[in-house]
Amino acid sequence: MRRASGWLGLLATASVGVATAIGAAPPPYSRFEQLVEANTVAVHAYQVLLARKAGKGDPACYGAGSLSEANLAALVDHQKALLAEDAASVRTWAEGKACGFDPGRDLEPLLRAELPLAEKLPVNVFAQDLTSRAPGRSRAEVRSVANLYQTVLEVERDGDRLQELYAFYIGLALPVYIGQLGLPGSDADLLATGRELEGRSCDSPVGTSAAEWQIAGRKIWNWGEKNLHIRDDRVLADELLAEPDVAALIPRLCALPARKVAVIGHSFTMGLHWSSPSSFVPIVTAMFARENPKVEFRQFQGGGLTSTRAVRNFYEQVIAWKPDSVLLVVLNQTEEDRENFLKMGRGFAAAGATVYTFDNLRVPEAARPGEPTRDVEAAREAGMTVVEVGALIASAPDRERFLCLDRIHMTEPYHLLLAREWLKLLVGARGPKLAS
Repeated sequence: MRRASGWLGLLATASVGVATAIGAAPPPYSRFEQLVEANTVAVHAYQVLLARKAGKGDPACYGAGSLSEANLAALVDHQKALLAEDAASVRTWAEGKACGFDPGRDLEPLLRAELPLAEKLPVNVFAQDLTSRAPGRSRAEVRSVANLYQTVLEVERDGDRLQELYAFYIGLALPVYIGQLGLPGSDADLLATGRELEGRSCDSPVGTSAAEWQIAGRKIWNWGEKNLHIRDDRVLADELLAEPDVAALIPRLCALPARKVAVIGHSFTMGLHWSSPSSFVPIVTAMFARENPKVEFRQFQGGGLTSTRAVRNFYEQVIAWKPDSVLLVVLNQTEEDRENFLKMGRGFAAAGATVYTFDNLRVPEAARPGEPTRDVEAAREAGMTVVEVGALIASAPDRERFLCLDRIHMTEPYHLLLAREWLKLLVGARGPKLAS
């Protein structure tokens, strides 16, 4: 009789396949484990393709065996389809109950794949370490978190495949960050883990230095708490509204008439970024959603958004929406950007909106090339209202905690400061200029 191959073979024989590299647990393998391993295989297939393209990676770890590039790409496609399945049906199947989920479509092709996972792959190195630090946890619980780390080490998948995996594992009630396994998650703790892991993986197309493991850990922790709504924009909004100084503004907030507020901004305005549980824009938006939903907010956003891209991607949409107020938080790196900055300021004002921009967000040079003073001059030339916050940021007692691990983006304390100032401006509790 012919032996079954891939993970299905492992399930049947407990002697071959992916798990032999890390020590197979005794059968039977649960359906939850099958779902996790299928995703692990798919992410590895993607990284094998990445290794070929980059010309980087130990062939002993990133060899494809008998699989062609088309075979590897098909595995990536199977994962995409698997993650799009109805979450309730997948969980019902995993629990051994009858449902509409068909494992033959996308799960079994991944489990049958003849794609070995070497012991020194980052995913297996991390899973081994996590198993020792969180004893008593099931294989599925450990490897769901390891699979997320495996995915986030390739930074271009932060906004799509990684977030799909979060939704998939949360739907299965599996852990999605190490805090759920009882482990600490300060930056110092994550760096200590990174130092333990550094040098233990094979050469890879993804970064595995101590600092890169640390950033991976911070990303997984923060996104885990966001996706589980343990710490996100609504939680921060509730906390701020409970502060006495902010609670005193609630009557003003509730008294505002219906209006539209548009925000055009780069990653500092986006709640998705890993550096903080949320950014100041969605935090304030959540405050209004709770207390005065007549004030409507809409974000037009993009990582590294320049004025030129903002004009190309969003200008006409914002004009068509007819906002009463517009906040611009964009990058001006070239003269073309500055010309488009002027275009937006004048255009939105001509359409009847009050246009705001900040004087200086005190971001590092890597995040905002150019001189903020030139942007302020351009803003005033275009008739924008320049909101002073730079001095507050520069003198904040906790300003040393503002920069996140990538030394570009900002942490929760920074966004809470800006949220307070943005809220005060909107409700009329402060003007554009700071009190002298």
